Amino acid sequence: MMSDPFFATKKIRTRKSKNTSSSKSKNKINSQYSNSHKKRKHEEADSEEESISSSEDDVGPGRIDEMKLEPSGSEDTSENEITKETPAEKRRRLAKQYIESVREGLDKEGFDAAEIDRDLIGERLRQDVLENSGRLRRNIAEKVKIPINPETIKSGRHDLSVTCIATSDACEFFFTGSKDGSINKWDLNTGRKLNVLPGGRKELKDYDGHTQAVLSLALSSDGRYLVSGGKDKKINSWVEKDNKLTLMHCFKQHKDDVTGLVFQKGTYQLYSASNDRTIKLWNVEQKSYIETLFGHQDHVTAIDALARERCVTVGGRDRTCRLWKIVEESQLVFRGGVKSETEDGKVFREGSLDAIALIDEQQFLSGGDNGVISLWHLSKKKPIFVQNIAHGTQITKSESEGTLSSPYWIISLAALPYTDIFASGSWDGNIRLWKLINEVRSFELLTEIPVIGFVNSLQFVNTKKDGKIYLIAGVGQEHKFGRWQRIKAAKNGFRLIELTIVDLLIRIR
Repeated sequence: MMSDPFFATKKIRTRKSKNTSSSKSKNKINSQYSNSHKKRKHEEADSEEESISSSEDDVGPGRIDEMKLEPSGSEDTSENEITKETPAEKRRRLAKQYIESVREGLDKEGFDAAEIDRDLIGERLRQDVLENSGRLRRNIAEKVKIPINPETIKSGRHDLSVTCIATSDACEFFFTGSKDGSINKWDLNTGRKLNVLPGGRKELKDYDGHTQAVLSLALSSDGRYLVSGGKDKKINSWVEKDNKLTLMHCFKQHKDDVTGLVFQKGTYQLYSASNDRTIKLWNVEQKSYIETLFGHQDHVTAIDALARERCVTVGGRDRTCRLWKIVEESQLVFRGGVKSETEDGKVFREGSLDAIALIDEQQFLSGGDNGVISLWHLSKKKPIFVQNIAHGTQITKSESEGTLSSPYWIISLAALPYTDIFASGSWDGNIRLWKLINEVRSFELLTEIPVIGFVNSLQFVNTKKDGKIYLIAGVGQEHKFGRWQRIKAAKNGFRLIELTIVDLLIRIR
C-alpha cells in the first residue's frame, strides 16, 4: 500500500530545506545581478545630455510622459522592446527622442553644433514644460497695433443672428452657427464661404442637421471633429468627407437646450452645458457618454476648458461660477452677486452670470447682466479684480418711471490662452479689448473695435502655420437666447478681425 501523504512530514521538511538553500543561493545571484544592473543604469543616466525630472508634481500636462513625444513610425525601437520597458525607461527614451528633435530644430534655424549645449537645450525643455502646464504667459497686448482700422475687418452673412463660433489653431477655417439652424464653413484668411449645412424645419424628424437654432459649436484641436448643439436638445458630431459635413453620431441625453460645447485641448473629450442644469462628458471619437455633473441651480449659460481635465461654467441666475475637477470628482464654487454703480449713483446687483473664459489653468473671467467683468483666481473665493460698468450704460424710456439708465450686459468673453489679452462683447456698438496688468491681478482697456449688433460669441485663434492672431465675432440683430430686443441696423453674420503684432514673432511649435 502507498503511504498516506498526510503523515509524510519528514520528506516534506527535507525537501523544504533543500529549496530554501537553493533559493538563498538564487537570491544572492539575483541581488548581485540587480545591483550590477542598477549600477549600469545609473551610469547610463549620468551620461545623458540633459536629465528630466520624473517627479509627479501638480503641473498638469507638463510631465515628459504627457507631452506626446512618441514619433510616428519609429524604426529603431521594436514593439517588443517598447512593451517590456518600465515607465522610467519609457520616460528616458522619450527624453532622448525629444532632445534629438530639439537639436534638429535648432540646426534648421542655423545654429552651429558648438552652440547647442546643455543650457540651450535645458532652457527649451523648461519653456515647453511651462507652456504645457499653463505657467508660461506671453505678453502681447502692448505689441498689438492700435487703433484697429475698421476697413480691414472682414465679414460674412447669415439669414438670422449668429450665435456661436468654432475654430482651432491648427486649422485655416472656422465655423459659425445661426438661429436659422444652419452651420457655415469659412476661410480664415479671406473670409470666403466654403461650405453650408442648412437647417431643417421642425416637422422633419429624420433630418441629419438641426431643426431649430444652433446655440453652440466646438472643434477638436486637430480639426477632425465638429460638434454642434442647439434648441432641439441634440448634440451632433460631424466629420468632413468630400468637402461635405457628414453626421457621425447624435447624442440625445440632454433634456433641454444645449447652450455650450468645448473640447479638452489635445483630446476628443467633450464637455457640454445645457439649460437642464447639467454638464455632461462625452468621448466623440468613441461615440460614448461618460458621466453627468450636477450642481448648478439654474441654466448653465457658458462653459470653457483648456488642457487639463477640468472645465469652468456659469449658472445664470444661480450666480455661481464652478470649476469641475473631473479626476478628483469634486467642484469649486465661486459665488457672484457683485454690485455695480453708475455715475449718477444707481446701484445694480449682479442677477445673472452669462459669460466665462479661462485665461490659464489658474485664472478665469466672468461677466454678468450688471455690466461687470470679474477676474477670479482658484485660490480665492471672491474676485481679485472687478471692472465696473465695462460697456457703459443705456438709456431706456418707461411710461411709469420715465427715463432710466441701466448697464449693458456682458454677453460674451474670450481670452487668448496663456497671454495677457482678452475681449468682451455686448450690444453697445463696440467690442472691447483688455490688457491684463499687475501680474494678472487686474486689467485695463486696450482699445475698442466698432461693431453694431449683439456680439453673441467671441473667439481668438493663433494659427500654427504663420502665427497670425485673429479675433472672430458672431454678431446678430437679436440676443442668442431671446428676441426681447432687436437692432435693425445690425447685419447678421461674423466679423473677422486680424490683430497685427508689431516687432514680435510668435512661434508655436
